Amino acid sequence: MVGRLGVAKFNPMVFALIREVVAGFLLLLWALYKDGPVTPRRRDALLFLSCGFFIFTNQAAFIIGDKLAGAVLGSAWQPTQPVFTLLISIALRWEQCTFGKAAGILISFGGAAFMVTYGQTLSGGVSATRDVVGNLLFFANCLGTSGYVIVVKLALARGYPPSTVTAWSYLCGACMMACVATGFSSNCELVNFVCPAPAGGGSVGDLPSYTCGAYENSCEPWAVPPSAVLPLCYWIAFNSCVAYLLMTWANKHARAGFVLAYCALQPLVSMLLSTVIISVVGSGADAAHELTEPGLNALGSIGVVLGLFVIMYEGRRQHAADEAASGGHGHGHGLLE
Repeated sequence: MVGRLGVAKFNPMVFALIREVVAGFLLLLWALYKDGPVTPRRRDALLFLSCGFFIFTNQAAFIIGDKLAGAVLGSAWQPTQPVFTLLISIALRWEQCTFGKAAGILISFGGAAFMVTYGQTLSGGVSATRDVVGNLLFFANCLGTSGYVIVVKLALARGYPPSTVTAWSYLCGACMMACVATGFSSNCELVNFVCPAPAGGGSVGDLPSYTCGAYENSCEPWAVPPSAVLPLCYWIAFNSCVAYLLMTWANKHARAGFVLAYCALQPLVSMLLSTVIISVVGSGADAAHELTEPGLNALGSIGVVLGLFVIMYEGRRQHAADEAASGGHGHGHGLLE
């Protein structure tokens, strides 16, 4: 939701670029203070590049998807992350595919399908295209987060401290973001797709429309609107530094599925905060203009959360059965047990 306010009049790729570069630098300083000058070994370079790629995918996909499809849908997609983690774990044979887990996956994806299709106009047109692309990007965002959690476990298993893993992964992601954001923001057509001028022309909030080549846009390709500074600082401090440090640290001490289980709370929190802001400042205020009150499609998040609990319950049941079969000495290697 804060991201929606931050990118309302901001090229989302520049937003993401500033976020990653600044957060990467801060995380590196923290890692040097916490762990000392620990650098990845040459044989682990591909591992850290993979971590960086998943961070880049997660953040680029989310911030553009948030711009296109909205904060409520963005948060409602987040509970699918443990489901993606389970599917990847099954594909890697780190998990067994049981009836309970399969049922949980079907329930979760059924809820997600309702959430992203109910009440949506998919018959064509610019708005429909933006909605479809936005939801595809949220899919990539959730898949990227799951990939990061799984690959980071491999890096942590090789003895790297959590702060060092987070810092170097973020720096790799920042380098990738710099390359993609530069190309993206140099293309007027792409900037117009994520920042179209309002119908009929005119201005957007407190900013006029901007010309980029043959296009009228609601944001300049490289400008940083003053209204976006505080949301950007929030994202750097909390969504990047604090969130990723805690997620990586938790990943060292807990199973990957439990690390991502908190995501089930995001749809509810986003919907409640959006409703509170609109109620307090009014729907016509500039701050609330970019937010939407939850519709019936948000009820799909109930199915996503229910499916997640089925998966978690089945994992615990399977773990208990394995320990009973081994006389209480089983260790259970599944990510979601």
